[in-house]
Amino acid sequence: MDDNKRYTNSVFEEKWWLDTVANGAWDEITVRDGNNVVARFAYAKKGKKLCNPPYTQTMGIWMDESLRAFEKGNSHLHRQKDIINEIVSRLPKVRNISITLDCSNSYVLPFRWKGFRIEPTFSYRLTDLRKEHIDSVIGKTVRKNLKASSRNLTVDDPSEDYDALLSLIHKTYERQNRKMPYGDELTMNIIRCAVSGGCGRLLIARDDAGIPHSAAFLVYDERVCYYLLGGQDPDFKSDGSMNLLLLRAIEFAAGVSSSFDFEGSMIEGIENFFRQFGGEQVINYHVTRQSLLNDIFDLIKPRLKKLLGYKN
Repeated sequence: MDDNKRYTNSVFEEKWWLDTVANGAWDEITVRDGNNVVARFAYAKKGKKLCNPPYTQTMGIWMDESLRAFEKGNSHLHRQKDIINEIVSRLPKVRNISITLDCSNSYVLPFRWKGFRIEPTFSYRLTDLRKEHIDSVIGKTVRKNLKASSRNLTVDDPSEDYDALLSLIHKTYERQNRKMPYGDELTMNIIRCAVSGGCGRLLIARDDAGIPHSAAFLVYDERVCYYLLGGQDPDFKSDGSMNLLLLRAIEFAAGVSSSFDFEGSMIEGIENFFRQFGGEQVINYHVTRQSLLNDIFDLIKPRLKKLLGYKN
């Protein structure tokens, strides 16, 4: 197995990805049974905080399949508890920890007993990428938009038209009255590293005049293809281009991965859009242990966003 992929649940835990997004500010904890690695947890550091680095949906914990397999009396959960306790005890002594775990981590109660707050986050994932299955699960609205957009738009996979992608991403955030959370330099570095490593793909939907209407960037391994980045020109908001783009992304994913993940959103309108493609809901648990001041800020954050006109 490629060393990059050893002891990982997803591309987001591979060493090349962490080197790129965390700029070297990451470390890992491995748990062994004799000479065998049975668990691994990679984490990033931002100042005095442990967190998911930019563009990283989830971070571990990877566990050997034998630790996930059901055993009578739920003995497997007892072993998972021991693993989690050991990993938490070996984390750096910092005041704030805020990490979203991979969906394979369904048993998270040990984090609660260690003083963490647990909150679910959601995504949608298609685990059957056969065309006949996709045709059977997409909603009526998506189907209608696909019919309209396919007459006027085409999707290509240009190798280096990244400026079009960035422009559309910025326009999307501006329409939502939000700022792009990460800089263009970091975004471009991630894209180039993923493409050069054979695990990134850019797709752009254009009209007959070659004008970009929407764009998406995918990052993938043989397990999951993720819709990492996307943007749409607000002047073409109702043209169905994002529906066509995501369908083409799913078709691409069928050739390189076993499933397609929409990367989720807690924003109602975006969740509604993703849901209509018929994927299964996936829960990723967000675990947090932080100072009282940060707890208070998290409580008032939704109201601050509303006052600032943040689009939900």
